[in-house]
Amino acid sequence: MENYDWPVVGHKNNIKFLQKSIDNNKLSHAYLFSGKEFLGKKQVADNFMSAVLCHDYNQKNKKEADNYPCGKCVFCQQLEKNIHPDVYFLKKDEEKKNITVEQVREMQKLMHMASFLNSYKICLIEKAEDLSESAQNSLLKILEEPKDKTILIVLSNNINWLLPTIVSRCQVIKFQPLSNDEVFDHLVNLGSSREQARIFSALSHGQIGKAIDYYQKQDLFNNYLDDHKKFFLLFSSNLADRFSILDDLSQGLKTNIELADFFQKELDHWQVIFRDLLLTKNNQPHLLTNMQFEDDLKQLAVKYSQKKIINVIKQINLIKKYLTYNINPRLAVENLVLSF
Repeated sequence: MENYDWPVVGHKNNIKFLQKSIDNNKLSHAYLFSGKEFLGKKQVADNFMSAVLCHDYNQKNKKEADNYPCGKCVFCQQLEKNIHPDVYFLKKDEEKKNITVEQVREMQKLMHMASFLNSYKICLIEKAEDLSESAQNSLLKILEEPKDKTILIVLSNNINWLLPTIVSRCQVIKFQPLSNDEVFDHLVNLGSSREQARIFSALSHGQIGKAIDYYQKQDLFNNYLDDHKKFFLLFSSNLADRFSILDDLSQGLKTNIELADFFQKELDHWQVIFRDLLLTKNNQPHLLTNMQFEDDLKQLAVKYSQKKIINVIKQINLIKKYLTYNINPRLAVENLVLSF
């Protein structure tokens, strides 16, 4: 196998597979990188594109590279500056609700044009969940009639949002969460203290991008701390105060869509905390996600039996499902709080 230099943490099997595909000249016309957000799918895709174009350039020119991507050839330099004429990035416009069918059709035109640099033409769809239904159908046509030396890379946080026919026509590569040790070691290498790395790696659940964000963006971590302090205040208060706290949490959110989106994220946090309560009840502090709130968890765990905690987790799951339907989000969450 040729030498490669991809600065990516984890995902060794996926990377090895992609590198071997380049070496053996057995590249698929379409790849679907599937897995949770913040796992590093985009970073792997960027390195894959660079390696494909760099390898192709050096092989055609009968040049020996120390590794791929070499960082020196014209392809590597253009990719570094995001000006490569044969690489197209497709994502949702800020003012739009979805990636539109018009955007996909424009991408199709570009993919069918001859390569500017006599190499591969590559398109990266950064978040497939943003594709509208008509855009997905248009994308399917591209997958059904692929052009030679074109590669489509689709990133998806949840392939259940995609048409099964799209999934079946792609080489699916699944990305799994990293181990806590991998995230911890990387944070320490970035300059984090060991205590910070311990907290952030636990919080990330293997989503390394989330851990890096917590380390590099102090405001983000401060917001996380504030949100969780409000949780403990909410569940240590009387019923009247609970509703008042809910009002404060959702202040400024007017439409049901805004409220549903907010409460979905809030319930994700609550679910993790109740999981931590269950671990606390079973004397498993080393497995806690919210390690910095261990004392608060111990105090709150006294109020709930193990059976009650399990029932609450089930109720949260049910409310999260209800929020995807056309119901009153505020009323649904208030009913949940009443049951605590």
